[in-house]
Amino acid sequence: MTDLLDARMAPAAERTGRAQHSQLVRRYREILFDCTADFRKTGSAVARRREARELFRGAQGTGGSLEGGGGGGGRDEQMEHLLRERNAIGGAARGAEAVLGQASEVRAELRNQGGALRGIRGRALQVAGAVPGLNRLIDSIRRRRSRDDTILAGVIAACILFTLWYVLG
Repeated sequence: MTDLLDARMAPAAERTGRAQHSQLVRRYREILFDCTADFRKTGSAVARRREARELFRGAQGTGGSLEGGGGGGGRDEQMEHLLRERNAIGGAARGAEAVLGQASEVRAELRNQGGALRGIRGRALQVAGAVPGLNRLIDSIRRRRSRDDTILAGVIAACILFTLWYVLG
């Protein structure tokens, strides 16, 4: 697919000069990149499973004896495989524990911030109730903001309609 993209599709897209063709080539390259990454991940997963299968098959085949048969070299290699697997599992467990710890800290911080915001809201309502002119000021700000939002929405709608009229016209 890389050869097809580089040798045929990209030059053809450049010859036509159309943006659609260039975007199509770019999209195919993105798809190729994603598929290549997935292929590498799958290949490494298959290799790990094959290694684990060979490791456990070797452990079952020896029957627990340390002597005889095929010599000590194969046994040391199997032990290295086991140690690598154990270290990988331990690293994954430590990583998961660290992520869970961070998530717990973030949750606690968010709860603290939520409590603080609820307290601020209560105080703001108390102040608004205590000062009679403040309610009118808040209402006028709210109305002005609503009017500004309406005007902005109208301008955006007009721009979209003009763009559609220009493109389709």
